Order: sequence, then C-alpha cells, then structure tokens
Amino acid sequence: MLSYHPTLRNSVFCILAVFAAMPAWAGWNSQVVLGTSAYQGTIAIDSAGNLTAVWFQYQTPSGGAVNQIWASTAAFGQPWSVPVNISGTISVSGGNSQVRTSTGGRATAIYTDPTLGAAFVDHTAGGTWGTPGTTHGVNQFYVSNGNGDDGLAWGVGATRQGAGVTSIAVVQRPAGGAWGSAATTIASGAHLNLDGALLAPNGAMAVAWESFDAVCGSRTCKTSNWALHVSTRAAGGSWVDSGVLLGPSATQHFGQLAGDSAGDLGLATTSGGNLVSLVRHDTSWTGPVVIASSSAITFSGGVITQNRVFVSDSAGHATFVGFNGPNLLGLAAVDGNLTTNTWGTVRTITGADQFPNYFDFAMSSTGKAIAFYALVDQSSNTTWRAVTRSGPGLAWSAPATAGTSFEGGGVPEGVALNAAGQAAVLFHGLSADFLTNIEYTNTFQP
Repeated sequence: MLSYHPTLRNSVFCILAVFAAMPAWAGWNSQVVLGTSAYQGTIAIDSAGNLTAVWFQYQTPSGGAVNQIWASTAAFGQPWSVPVNISGTISVSGGNSQVRTSTGGRATAIYTDPTLGAAFVDHTAGGTWGTPGTTHGVNQFYVSNGNGDDGLAWGVGATRQGAGVTSIAVVQRPAGGAWGSAATTIASGAHLNLDGALLAPNGAMAVAWESFDAVCGSRTCKTSNWALHVSTRAAGGSWVDSGVLLGPSATQHFGQLAGDSAGDLGLATTSGGNLVSLVRHDTSWTGPVVIASSSAITFSGGVITQNRVFVSDSAGHATFVGFNGPNLLGLAAVDGNLTTNTWGTVRTITGADQFPNYFDFAMSSTGKAIAFYALVDQSSNTTWRAVTRSGPGLAWSAPATAGTSFEGGGVPEGVALNAAGQAAVLFHGLSADFLTNIEYTNTFQP
C-alpha cells in the first residue's frame, strides 16, 4: 500500500487541478460558429480568459427580422453560451457594436440605439447582462483600459464630406461609476478632424485631432494647413490642449496614440515622408523622432478607428504595425520605447504570406502581441491567418491559420489578447448560396 506525505499529496492534487483547468491544446483551436444571420461582431477577453462576444443579429433561424445586438460568453477553452438579446429591437443601422472588458471581468457593450443614441450594457464578472442605458455620447471612438474606465470621443457639426466637423466632444465613465450626464467640447473650429483616442492605464484620456483649412467646390474640397493637436485629461482633472505639435502641413497627419502605466503618452503620425513619434512625459511633448520611412512601413493599415496600429504595454514598450511599404506585400512591425522615444528596425512579420487584405492588431499589458489578417483567393475563399509574439522585442511566430470562410470581405471583426497570451479572434463569411452571414470565432493558447 502506498502512502504519501501530506504536503506532497496536497502538491500533487494542486498540480492535477491546474492541468485539469488548463485547455489541452497549444496553438489555435478549431473554429466554431458563433451565430448565423449575424455580422459586425467584436470580442473581448479578461485576465482569467473569460470571453465575451457581441454582434448584430438581423434574422432569427426561421428568417424573421430581429435587428438586435446579441451576446455570448465562454470560459477559455469551453463552449460558448446560448446567445442572448441584450439590446431589444433596434434599427437596421444600429449595428457597429463594440465590447471591452476590464481585467477583473466586467464587460461593457456599446451600440447605437434609435432612442438612446449611443447605448451601453454592462455584464458583471461571472454574472449577467444588465439593462441598456445611454452614454450621453456618440459611438465613434470607444476607448477603455484594463481598470474598466471608459470614454467616447466623436466629431460634431459635420458640414459636407471633406470639410470635417466643427467640434470634438467627449464623455467619460470611471470604473464602477456612471457615464457623464453631458458631453464636454474639447475643440472647436471651422474645419476639424478626429484622428484617434486613448484611455491610458492611469485613467488619463487623450484625443488626437487636427485643424485645417478647406475650400470647397461643387464636388470636392481642397484642404491645407493641417495642424495636429492632442488634448489630454488626467483622471479627475481638466482638459488641456497641447497646442500645435506638427504642422501646418499640406496633408493630414493621422495621429494615433499609445500610453503606459507611468503616464507616458506616445503619438505616432506621418510627417515629411516618414512615420514619426512624439512622446509626452508629465506635461511636455518631445519633438518628432523618425520611426521609419513611409517607404518601409505604411500608416494606413489596420482598424484605425480602434487605434489598433500603435500600442504600448504597461512598461512603455511600444509597437507599430503596418503594411510593409508601398507594395503592400505583407505586414511589418517596428518596436520602440515610450520612455526614451527610440525605435528599432522595421521587420516583416508575415513571412511568405503576401497581400493581406486587412488586419487587426492587439498587445497585452505584458507586451505579448497578435496580428490577425485575411488572405483572399480568386475564388473568394478567405484564409484567416495570425502571427503572435510572446513578449516585447521577441521574435514573431511563423504565420498560422486561425480559420477559413467563404467570402466575408476579408475584414477582421475582432481580436483580443490578455496578459497571459491567450487570444481570441472573430470573423465572418457567407454561406455557399451567398444568402446568410455566419460569425466564426477561434481561440489561441500559447
């Protein structure tokens, strides 16, 4: 008869429990269908690996119109829950839902409601979905951080295409608190453009925007004198305009923001044929430093409205991802540091994969990263590929297949990553008869 020392026995039991709780695979799992007659989905993951996905559901299985936001949740490596309607019936134009989650597991979904405007619904950690409410804002740039702080930024007063907007507005919600009851105008002028927004780990919010001149004819507007600004607000403080950081220039800068837990802010933008970076420590911005030539890495790739091309981990290790030069043969990345505003070498990260259609990019607080992209062939079959990185400055993996679909446009709908490197992706395709949109998801275990 075998006997065990109590401490050794308890250790064995703990080890067995850990292995029983972990998914059995490493790498990509098999894709699953999340919903049919569905599209415009997003996905989020918390620090424990709990997944939340939301999407626009336009028909029931029997073919009746519903026009609702549906949601499903899952523990990592486990089956997804039966989808639930979290919005009630909304208009056909009420899609474009987004979901974010805090590291502690509270998820927030935002969508457009014809009555409430930008509506939100919270899902408590391990609990259920609440009642829809209004954010008192507009669902344009939705930003959040791991603490659960939320913010919205949007343009107001659009006149005509090419002439921009006349003001930039924001509304915020602290973690566990309520959305502000009224919007705050942070900039106003004859012609403005909203470039990007960020909610940093320390609770500060930043918005990149530009002023410009426009002379409009009957069909088009000729623009000039683009001047790039960043407005910032420390948690509990007031909004402060940086003044002109770049410009006036002949063309738009397209500034994108990143931030670390020390309060450093980074601004990646275009200037003089280069991709450049400006960094703010405390209240002072540095001058621009060249990251790379625009002939080596382009700025326009990625899901720009979600600020998914320029990201930092909590320690200030930043990465910029774009297409590798004007030929767009693949994706490239360049690593830098927000503390020193120094940058490395541009490197192609997608190997032999050429001409990715679109991509999405995410980095965790620990510097783990994933780029998710589509390869579309002449028969409209899409192969969904991904490359991953296990830490800041480390080598990227070889491309791996995360899923396949027929049609679907080749645009990633969502990618999410936590500090442990667990990842999830969301994409859609069409049925073979072109009649039904299908939402797919897959997960990655490092």
